[in-house]
Amino acid sequence: AQASEAARRSSRGHAMASTAVNPLTFLEKYVEVSSSLPVELQRVVHTIKDIDERLVTLKKETQDRVDKCLAMPSASSRQASADDIDATSKARHEIEKNHVDIVQLSTEKVRLAHIAMEMIQFNIGALDKELNPFTQEMKERNEAGFEDEFAVDADTPAAGGALDPMTMAFMSGHDFDLGTHGNAPPMPAQAPQKKSHKKKVPLPPQPGERVAANIGEVSGDPGAQEWIVAVVVAHKPEEGAYEVMDADEESDDGSGQVYHIPEDLVIAMPRSALCREGQNFLPGTAVLAVYPMTTTFYRAVVVQSARKLGSEYGDFLLEFEDDGDADGLPQRPVPYMHVVKHPQYR
Repeated sequence: AQASEAARRSSRGHAMASTAVNPLTFLEKYVEVSSSLPVELQRVVHTIKDIDERLVTLKKETQDRVDKCLAMPSASSRQASADDIDATSKARHEIEKNHVDIVQLSTEKVRLAHIAMEMIQFNIGALDKELNPFTQEMKERNEAGFEDEFAVDADTPAAGGALDPMTMAFMSGHDFDLGTHGNAPPMPAQAPQKKSHKKKVPLPPQPGERVAANIGEVSGDPGAQEWIVAVVVAHKPEEGAYEVMDADEESDDGSGQVYHIPEDLVIAMPRSALCREGQNFLPGTAVLAVYPMTTTFYRAVVVQSARKLGSEYGDFLLEFEDDGDADGLPQRPVPYMHVVKHPQYR
């Protein structure tokens, strides 16, 4: 029974891992930006250390000169010779110069400390900015309940609920007995029920949204492939179909040709390029992509996944079929929102 339970937990752990949020998705940009931070900070800290060493030496040198100057005869003394007066004047001049140097070095030290603080605060801010989408995704996935066993109940502190009495007493610094003298805070008789959630289902394409539509099936021979960028006019779920219009013919008065197309011949295009909302395709994945400077989809293969630019995806690097010459297939950049997975592999 223990082996069976271990196997069940292991399989569930793998299932959770496949849907878990990868923090690297959101931390990648921060790591790139801050890769040189330790070196810069070391340089600033080492400079401050050098200034400290110079200040210690300069202060000791100044104090020695002050002591030596105090031991000299006063310039107003009758016993003071011309040489004594010159030596005293020279010593005072050197002491004043040292004071100026000390002030300058101290000012520079404060300036460098401010620079170091600004560098740290800037990178903390950059990290917070990159973590915001990650935090939001974690919240959304938690609300979606991908695994009921891990769902957060609304009454728990993690979900913003009230703390139990024992936790509140502990956080407030009060001492309490765990029951020996009857002073322990009351514990709930039964653990709260975990919420049961259903996995979120993507919203189907809505009127006005752009999709990839295969009009070849309805305007040509059965099995024909002619995928275009189209705009949804209406969704008819009772018929399992969409009414779409060629994006090239879209007009304010709706006078363009409308195609009545089955749902399985319509593919939703990405609604945004946000990393937390979209899917990136690995190299070698077969996709349908809008050929540059057209509104027509063609089969292509991913050469390079869409690069993450902050919280959004940039261009894919693709090779389109039948796009080559004697030199081979050219690799073309295509915007993230113009690429969908090929229907044969969906």
